[in-house]
Amino acid sequence: MLYLQKGQQNELILNINNNSRETFATYTLVFTHVLSQETKSYVIDTSDQAEFGENERYCEIILNLNIPGQDLNYEGQYDLKIYGNGTSLVFTSLAMLEGTTEQGNTFTEYVSNDEDNDNYIYIQE
Repeated sequence: MLYLQKGQQNELILNINNNSRETFATYTLVFTHVLSQETKSYVIDTSDQAEFGENERYCEIILNLNIPGQDLNYEGQYDLKIYGNGTSLVFTSLAMLEGTTEQGNTFTEYVSNDEDNDNYIYIQE
């Protein structure tokens, strides 16, 4: 499992270059939030050393989540699939997004008005 921090630059150390036998110009990282099923994609250019670096044992992907509009929306567990050139699946994993960039209470509490069946539902904003 990979651990990511919300609103920060994250370095992913992976072995996708060993799993694939081809050279890819781009890697597409597709994150799907397990609970909401929201999907967000990031394209990494392998020729850009600010985003991608590799050696014979592993590669390093820099995922910058502190750019406005680029952060993953929900904390929690994500399914991660990485595609070479957008079509060839080369890596799958689980990712856990932790932390928050918001100050204060990030949940809204809804209380049922049914006296016989009080339910508390917490929804992340």
